[in-house]
Amino acid sequence: MKFIKKINNNVALAKDDDDIEWVLLGKGLGFGKTAGDQISNAQIDRRFKATVDQQTHQDPPMMLANIDPSILQLAEVVSQKAAEALNISFSNYNYLALADHLSFALKRADQQADYPHDLRWEVKQLFPEEYKVAQMAVSLVKEQTGVELPESELTFLTYHFVSAQSDETLLADTVEITGMINRILEIISYHFQLILDTKSLNYARFLTHLRYFMTRQLKGEPGSEELDPIIGQVVKEKYHKAYQAAEKVALYLQQARDWQISESEKLYLTLHIWRLTRQDASNQQQNK
Repeated sequence: MKFIKKINNNVALAKDDDDIEWVLLGKGLGFGKTAGDQISNAQIDRRFKATVDQQTHQDPPMMLANIDPSILQLAEVVSQKAAEALNISFSNYNYLALADHLSFALKRADQQADYPHDLRWEVKQLFPEEYKVAQMAVSLVKEQTGVELPESELTFLTYHFVSAQSDETLLADTVEITGMINRILEIISYHFQLILDTKSLNYARFLTHLRYFMTRQLKGEPGSEELDPIIGQVVKEKYHKAYQAAEKVALYLQQARDWQISESEKLYLTLHIWRLTRQDASNQQQNK
């Protein structure tokens, strides 16, 4: 990479051998260099194309120039610790979204402003591991900046960590998916007259299935592999009540988002719903 100009001491504009311009991020990367100087890969922590991303609408040059370098470093530390705790990696989009959010959150905290959030409890229940990481992040922010972020930040940061688990899932999509998942769980709980075990492995697997299923729907991507009709008939007959619940979920998604849920998708939902509810039903029957 050849240095073009300094944005700040840790951010620089450069170009590669194909004359494509990049915004580079690295400690001290922009300090003391002149146009044409070579920048080694070892100096670069992250690189962003110096254009507006047409999918995410992020403008890396403008965003990085307007975020304090100390916040960029804080975002790097938070994203690294979150990645280790959740066994994920942060894409450039997710990192920049987190840095931008932390910058705004710290400014907002100076005003002692908090925001009511109707989904706080639901987010904690739906994404307990990500919520724990959000708590860690809030503690880390206080440790490094002395600023105690308001409680609403636990919800917002949880969204960031959920979104980071898919390189192509935008933060706004994560917020929308969370609301829909919560409604689906209400439909299933009411259908079976059960309190779902939010700590069970089947619950976690069901949430993962729903998140990927809804992400595919939002992006208009192909659904799950088609099941053999004979197998499908067996599933419908053997797990009739779970299939009824899957049909209710499909109807909700059709009414809410005009999504047409295929028969195979309903059958996959049926199997997940059956696994999710069978143990809960057994446990609650024993406790009566």
